[in-house]
Amino acid sequence: MNYFKKAAVKIYEEAKKENRLLQGLNLEELKQTAMRQEGVVRTQIGSLAADSEPMNRSAPHTRNNVDHPFGEEEEKLAEAAIKKLSEERIISLDTPVGDGRDGVTARFIMPEQYAQIAFGVKLLMDDSPTGRVIEEPTYTIIFFTDEAFEGNKKKKLLEKDIHVRLWMGDRRGEQVKICRNTIYLGEAKKGVFMFEDWRVKAIDRQGIFLHAGARRDYLWIYNEETKRPELTETVTAIAGLTATGKTTTLCRSFARLPREFSEMIGDDGGTFAWDGSYAAFEIGGLYVKTEGLDESQPEILRAAESRDAFLENVAITKYPYMPDFKDTRKTGNGRAVITRKNLEIASPSLRAQKLHYLIILTRNPLINVISQLTPEQATMQFIYGESIESTGGNPEEAGKFKREIFLDPFLAGDRLEHALMFYEIVKKCRLRCFLANTGTIGQEEKKVTLKQSLATYNDLLRHQLRFSQEPDEMGLHYPIRSDRADLDYLSAHRLFTDRELLKKKLEDFFRGREQFLEEFEGKYGKIPSHIRESLPYRFGDVERNGINIME
Repeated sequence: MNYFKKAAVKIYEEAKKENRLLQGLNLEELKQTAMRQEGVVRTQIGSLAADSEPMNRSAPHTRNNVDHPFGEEEEKLAEAAIKKLSEERIISLDTPVGDGRDGVTARFIMPEQYAQIAFGVKLLMDDSPTGRVIEEPTYTIIFFTDEAFEGNKKKKLLEKDIHVRLWMGDRRGEQVKICRNTIYLGEAKKGVFMFEDWRVKAIDRQGIFLHAGARRDYLWIYNEETKRPELTETVTAIAGLTATGKTTTLCRSFARLPREFSEMIGDDGGTFAWDGSYAAFEIGGLYVKTEGLDESQPEILRAAESRDAFLENVAITKYPYMPDFKDTRKTGNGRAVITRKNLEIASPSLRAQKLHYLIILTRNPLINVISQLTPEQATMQFIYGESIESTGGNPEEAGKFKREIFLDPFLAGDRLEHALMFYEIVKKCRLRCFLANTGTIGQEEKKVTLKQSLATYNDLLRHQLRFSQEPDEMGLHYPIRSDRADLDYLSAHRLFTDRELLKKKLEDFFRGREQFLEEFEGKYGKIPSHIRESLPYRFGDVERNGINIME
C-alpha cells in the first residue's frame, strides 16, 4: 500500500479545503512571498539569498523503498508529515520535468515559511514565469520540519535527526519523496533526478538515466573522405560526481572560427535512450556550486550575479548586500540557481538525437588527463565509480577518495543490470568513451588546470588527439599526440620519477579495487568476464600484461 502517495494527496486536499493552500503562484509572487520570510535576503543586485539546514544533501539519512524495504518507521514518517503540515499554510508548486514531451510533471509541497525553496525550484525546473496547477503530478516532493529542526543546526550531519525517504513506485504518479528536517533545495532537485533515474529504466524502459550533462559543438573538422574541413556536429556527454567539473566543462565555448558555435544542452543528468539520444530534465536553469566561482568561469559568474538568481548558503556582505563567492567559511557548498536565459551558452533545446562522445570524470593522481576507453572499460569504470567526496554529499568527508557506482548516488535497483544496459547501448550506438582526470596528476600531484582540461577536450573534438597502442599501468591508453594541450603533463605514469612510490600506490589502489569488486559481485552477481577483465583489478594483472613498473 502506497501510504506515501495517500499522505501527499491528503496534505494537498485538506489544505485546499481549509483555504491554507497557496498554489499556482507565478515567479514574482513566489519571490515576494519568499522575501517576507525570516532569513531571506534581497541582494543589492535584486537576487534572493538564504541559508539552508543542513547545507548539503542528507545522503546518510536517505533511503528508497527499492533498496531498503519500508516499514513502520516510514508509515510514521508519512503520518507525521500529514499532522505537521495540517497546522501550516502550505505552498504547492507544480512544474514540468524536462521539456514536457515525455508528459512528466512534479509537485513540490512545503510550509509557507520555506517559500525560498519554491522560488528556487521554479527558477530551476520551469522556463515560464506564470503559475501552473497540474491535476495529477507524476512526482511529489514534500518538505516539513518539527521540533528537532533547530537542534540539528548544532550537530554534524551524521548526528542530525533527519529522514529522507523515496517511494519509487511501479507506475507513473506513485513517486513520492518526504523530507523531514531538511530545507536544502538540492533535495527537491535530486528527488526529481532519482525518480527520473527510476522511471526511465524501470517504468517507461526508455534506456537509462546518467549523472551526466551534455554539450553540442559545431566545429570545423578535416574530413578524410572529402579531403577538406567540414562543419561537424558533435554531442558530448560529461559524467561525474558533484564538484568534479561537469558544469564548468559544459559551459565553455570551443568556437574559434567563423560559423563555429558551442552550446550546453544540460548540466547534471539526462536520459540515455536505447537509440543513443539524450534528454536533460531541467528546463529552467542550473543548480551550480559557487565555490571557486570567479572570472575564469565568466558565463556562469555573469548568470550567478544576475537579479534572477537564487543564492543558497552563499556568503553575503552587509550594506550593501552582495554575494561573495570567494568567502567559503560558511560552507564549501554554496549554490546558485541560475537561469538558462541568463546563460549565453545554454541551448534552446534539452535534447540531442545522438551522443557521439562520453567523458567520465574522475580525480586520481594515477590517472591521465584523458584516456581512451573501450565499451567494456567504460562499463567497468562506471561500476568502479572512482572519484572524490564533495561538500555537496558529505562535508565531513569532502576531498576523500570514494567509489560511487556509475558516479550516481541516486541509483536504485540492480546495479549490474544498470551496467549491462549501459554496455548494450554503448555498443549498439558506437559511443566513443573517455576517462578524464580533473584533480591532480603524477608524483607531485600537480593540479590539472581548467585550461589544460579544456585544451584537451578541444583537441579531442577536433580529432587532434592520438592515443597509445599499448596500455599504461592502469590498463589505459594514454595521449601520445596533441595540439592545444601540453603533452608533457597529459600522462600520469610519465610524471612518476620514483618508481617504488608508484608501485606502492598501485598496490594500494588495486587492493581497494579488488575488494570493491568482490563486494559488488557478492551483492549483484558476476560481471561477464570480457567486461570484468577489461581493466586491471589486481596488481598482478599489471605485471601479467607485460608492463614493467620499474622502467
